[in-house]
Amino acid sequence: MFLSLPKRRTWCRWFASAAAMMSIAAAAPFFDPTMPVYGSPLDGREAGVIPRGLLIRAGEDEWVIFDQDLLRPALWTRPGKGKPPIALVTMSQASWEKPTQKGGIVPPPADAGSVPLAPPLPGVGLKPEDLFKDPRPVYGTETGRGGLDASGRRLLGYQIAGKSGVLHYECGSVLVREWYESDRKGLRRHLAVGPGEELLFTVAAGEFEIQSAAASSAKLNLAVNHPGMKLEAREGILIARLAASKQERRVTLSYSDEKAVAAGNTPAVPTAGPARWAKASDAVIDDSTRSGPGWVIDRIGLPMNPSGRRVRPADLVFLGTDKAAVVTFEGDVWRLDLSASRVRWTRIAAGLSEPLSIEQVGGVVQVFTRNGLIRLRDANKDGETDFYENHSSLIHHTAGMRCYPLDMEVDEEGRTWCSTGGIVTGGKLLTNQASPNPHAGSIMMISADGKKLEIVGAHAREPFFGRDPVSGRIVMSEQQGNWVPSSGIYPVTPGSDFGYGSESPRRTLPVVWIPHDQDSSSASPMWVRGSAFKAWEGGLLNLSYGTGRLFMVRPAESGREGAVIPLGIDTGLPVLHARVHPGDGSIWLAGFRVYDSRAADLEGIARLRPSRESLEAPVDAHVVKEGVVISFDAELDPATVNPDAVRATEWQYKRSGGYGSPRLKRDGRNGNDPVASGATVLSKDRKQVFIHIPGLKATMQLEISHGFTIKGAKVTTASVYFTVSDPPAADWASLGFEVPKLDPSLAVVHGAVSADAKPSVEWGKDLSARYGCIACHSIDGAKEGHSGPTWKGLFGSQRRFTNGKSADANDAYLIESILEPGKAIVEGYSLGMGSYSGILNDAELQSILLYIRSLK
Repeated sequence: MFLSLPKRRTWCRWFASAAAMMSIAAAAPFFDPTMPVYGSPLDGREAGVIPRGLLIRAGEDEWVIFDQDLLRPALWTRPGKGKPPIALVTMSQASWEKPTQKGGIVPPPADAGSVPLAPPLPGVGLKPEDLFKDPRPVYGTETGRGGLDASGRRLLGYQIAGKSGVLHYECGSVLVREWYESDRKGLRRHLAVGPGEELLFTVAAGEFEIQSAAASSAKLNLAVNHPGMKLEAREGILIARLAASKQERRVTLSYSDEKAVAAGNTPAVPTAGPARWAKASDAVIDDSTRSGPGWVIDRIGLPMNPSGRRVRPADLVFLGTDKAAVVTFEGDVWRLDLSASRVRWTRIAAGLSEPLSIEQVGGVVQVFTRNGLIRLRDANKDGETDFYENHSSLIHHTAGMRCYPLDMEVDEEGRTWCSTGGIVTGGKLLTNQASPNPHAGSIMMISADGKKLEIVGAHAREPFFGRDPVSGRIVMSEQQGNWVPSSGIYPVTPGSDFGYGSESPRRTLPVVWIPHDQDSSSASPMWVRGSAFKAWEGGLLNLSYGTGRLFMVRPAESGREGAVIPLGIDTGLPVLHARVHPGDGSIWLAGFRVYDSRAADLEGIARLRPSRESLEAPVDAHVVKEGVVISFDAELDPATVNPDAVRATEWQYKRSGGYGSPRLKRDGRNGNDPVASGATVLSKDRKQVFIHIPGLKATMQLEISHGFTIKGAKVTTASVYFTVSDPPAADWASLGFEVPKLDPSLAVVHGAVSADAKPSVEWGKDLSARYGCIACHSIDGAKEGHSGPTWKGLFGSQRRFTNGKSADANDAYLIESILEPGKAIVEGYSLGMGSYSGILNDAELQSILLYIRSLK
């Protein structure tokens, strides 16, 4: 039953606080003892790097690490009671107990005492040459080349059966099921091989001496229990031949690193046991936690989780009007049963490797993980996943930890569109080079049967994307960084090349640029279709992970131009994904924070719905040859529509291997160019304003600051940002205007900033919040969760740099760090900040210096 609570708002706040404390301070072990299979990349030491590993429990404190790409048991590891089988250094693992602790960029090593089993070669085949040659393509020095699908060998998935994880894979037409048991005597590898031809298995590496059904080397002893399986040593590898049969063949191989142990009888294949997580957790929906003109945000309560599992929502998908599924970064999937004011959370899956997106196909939940596209099957109908189907693992994930499985959508035909991160890791460093793996930094389409992959757009840095279900149009949001001068929204068409890592002459240019001070870290954009916000229909809702704010993007239907409209909605969340509720049209948002974000909360789910008021922010904007048009959802106060309410400026960006770009004038110097604007014309319905800009030129960024205000609202100043290419002439009738008489001679530069503005600490504090400085630099001395050094006590301190040099943090050093951040990087940090040259004028720069000085 749902809880009955008399003081709902007070309870909600206590509940959220208690849940946060429980999820952080009292987090259970990352590897849940109730789950026998976990996905994770790892460095298997002698067994090689495994980009897509499956950690399979063999006993209470013993694991087998299975390489799903090569279909081989790579390691037998015994880390000891209560210890994890691998180092907890990937992003989800490192931030498990410390939510904003970033993960490493190298694969986590397996326990040092692990026993190597099969070498980094195919683990099963129809003939010897299938085992001694890796048929997969090679991409430079990067490890991670996908599976053996092209040769008829692939992982089908794995079954959760009580305390066992049962692997299902095929070789040709033969089905193999494999599971493990271990005790103090050793490890037993059980195989149930379907009827069919002879199969060969890679058993172990080393020089073995074979005696009948047993083999031994200096490190390992083995025995088999089936007369049809013969052991054979070739080229430093022990293989096992299993004779053809018209019946299922059940075989056990026994491994011991001490003395040979008989394999014993092969047990029956384990079957699914009772539900693991039958107990649900109820939470309330806290109404109106944030609101503004025309909108309200409610917060969806996270579960009070008795198991101690952290709940960091990455994405959600609706399974109906009263059901949804949520995937968390730590690899759990939850079913949500929704009512008007409450939500019931029931865990239905676990063990997935760093998923960030979730979808459904015909009611079946699909999750995008490092191990591929996994579909969650409930074969015994107990409400939980008992078979994790490998729908497709064609994507070649690298072992580099920045190759995240970022985004995914399923279209009307059942095809999956997905993207992976493109930032390359080299040794212990991030690089600004393109990955030799063609799937890294790409947007791909996978056929409905999961067997074909097509690259649609390539060479992106961090590609989140959105597909319009009406037009099929796809756009990508890209984050500022190396080779990306500022964030932007890019068109995605077959053959798109976004140029990350190179000066590609055929790189795809964005529809719109987004200024760094507005959003440096965009997440998954959502085409607004069928929402309760009717005025946004057909637009693109851009989610800012970096600020927690929402933007409306209006890309032109043709050409390379459009508009970015700040909506004035601060969600308080580091948002990653958005979904429209199929019933009431509300927009649900999910996200969590590890990397820098200005958002107030670490994690959560929010519901955005319209209020009875009109939206005050513009709902549409576009460029015409004669100027720009800004549209609202209500009638404007005519008194506010005048030329003096407009200030127009423009700037350009420069693409380079450096991190971001300064703002540049047309002559190449740092700074902005003022733009003269003329008449402001109100439309017939009084909901649109045309701003005349005579001689409007193509420009990368045009900012229109205005004071247009709907009737009855407080007059405020806001901005709309445009990218201009080759706009069409205005069709005044279709736009809803009387044909205006435009006089270019009336155009002037309005609202120039006073040269007499005085720097101040308060101004510097405001600027540091506006430009997101405090997301990366703490003001209280904290280091965790911040990619840059703290500002507290910074001024006057001694700074040591990665190049071995040092300097005092005086005014000159601070100015250089703000305008040329790549020139001297503090020891223990890496470049992750764009230049503010051309963004800050002298008075603003001096104000920030005064603020830093004040943080003693």
